[in-house]
Amino acid sequence: MDNQRLESSYVDANSKTALQATTRVTGTISGPGDLVLDGALEGDVAIEGLFFLGENGSAKGKISAGNMIVAGHVQGRISVAGMVEIRASGHVLGNIVCQKIVIAEGAYLDGEVHTHKGKPLAPSYFTEKRKELQAAEK
Repeated sequence: MDNQRLESSYVDANSKTALQATTRVTGTISGPGDLVLDGALEGDVAIEGLFFLGENGSAKGKISAGNMIVAGHVQGRISVAGMVEIRASGHVLGNIVCQKIVIAEGAYLDGEVHTHKGKPLAPSYFTEKRKELQAAEK
């Protein structure tokens, strides 16, 4: 998954569920597909595909997913089979268990990151491209 954005790893467009910013859910969400959450959730998530927490989204509870993108706020334990991507707008308060993790500059993480038992952490590296840096090099 080198240099590949997680957004391109959706399981199937037909198995994607989206909850908009005005949606508030209390309870458990589970399923075999993908989930896009821009609303608020108090409860647990068990998604086999990609869990995309949008910038307006918040989740409080235990999260289990195949892969996860965090652009909003999470409070709770995150357990992901593959990769977690915390974007610059992402805010995580809790421990993370995953195989790979990418944390953007400006993201917030207060917790510990652990790997799956017996498997080495496989970090992803990337080069930040900003106009200020490119202008300074010229």
